[in-house]
Amino acid sequence: MGRTALTGKERFLVIRTDRIGDVILSTPVLEAIRSHFPKAHLTLLVSPYAADVVKNNPHLDDVIIDDHKGIKGFLGLVKLIRAKRLDVAILLRPTFRLALLLFLAGIKYRIGTGYRFYQVFLNWKVYEHRKVNLRHETEYNLNLLKPLGIKKEKILPRVYLSAQEEEVAHRILEEFKIAPKDMVIAIHPGSGNSSLNLPPRRFAQVADMLVEKVNAKIIFTGTEREKKLVGFIKNNMKHPAIDLTGRTTLRELAAVLKSCDVMISNSTGPMHLAAALGTPTVAIFCPIFSTGPIRWGPYGEGHQVILPPVPICFKCKPRGCPHYYCMEKIKAEGIVAKVCLALNRKSEEEIKTPKTT
Repeated sequence: MGRTALTGKERFLVIRTDRIGDVILSTPVLEAIRSHFPKAHLTLLVSPYAADVVKNNPHLDDVIIDDHKGIKGFLGLVKLIRAKRLDVAILLRPTFRLALLLFLAGIKYRIGTGYRFYQVFLNWKVYEHRKVNLRHETEYNLNLLKPLGIKKEKILPRVYLSAQEEEVAHRILEEFKIAPKDMVIAIHPGSGNSSLNLPPRRFAQVADMLVEKVNAKIIFTGTEREKKLVGFIKNNMKHPAIDLTGRTTLRELAAVLKSCDVMISNSTGPMHLAAALGTPTVAIFCPIFSTGPIRWGPYGEGHQVILPPVPICFKCKPRGCPHYYCMEKIKAEGIVAKVCLALNRKSEEEIKTPKTT
């Protein structure tokens, strides 16, 4: 079925029901569809956990929260989606449950990746193995739009804040006596435990060096469950730092990150959040191939990536590994150098495109 079968006024459903970073990297799909079909109606199916990421997104007409549990909940979701009389669905997160959902909901055109046994529930297939990690996740997502005649090589992920949300961030910074002229660097030392992380003591060393080298104000961010981690890091620092762990909502965190000069982070959702807001990031990755920066790094210009100086591996096997624990091989000086590169790049961009008043 080709592009000519569509009028441009169809009702589209995009499905991405996993984590914060995954949803952020899917936002270019929304922009691409809206740009190509400006009169279409666009709905996103998203998890409760990540729903706030797409709040205020100008390309969306509707959001469905996938909080339907069990068989009864699943059948309720089928009924809900069927009632919306959707024409086209793009399955960005391929699972048996979601593919079956689209089929049972009676959506006419169902787009998703091939090479999976449940592709029988899809009728527009894109045959591409994502696990080979040859491209960025954002580009894999956009490639699923080819059956619609949409061919976009690069669209940056975006998160949209309101003026009120940005004002909340300004008040938070003022509370900690941070002035507009101050160099502000956010450090997010936690992660979703999908890969190896930088040792906490190394974050403490990096923070102290940045205070001494560029007179930075350091802000630690994280969830309530990461308070102990950040407390350990602060206790191993020579200089004071601001601790926002557990104090912000996701949207407030986003606004704070937008106000920062640089963010340092393990590979995690807030890293993608900062990048989507235009804040340069220094992203710390482990050498495991499936979680590497080619597919999962911060997307766009001006970001920096650092990995330990060891060979790429396909699975972490601590016993017998000559490089374990490899993340300790990432030195504080190397991270600080990456931060300086990000700051220099940011300064160059600001000179090219000065702020208007």
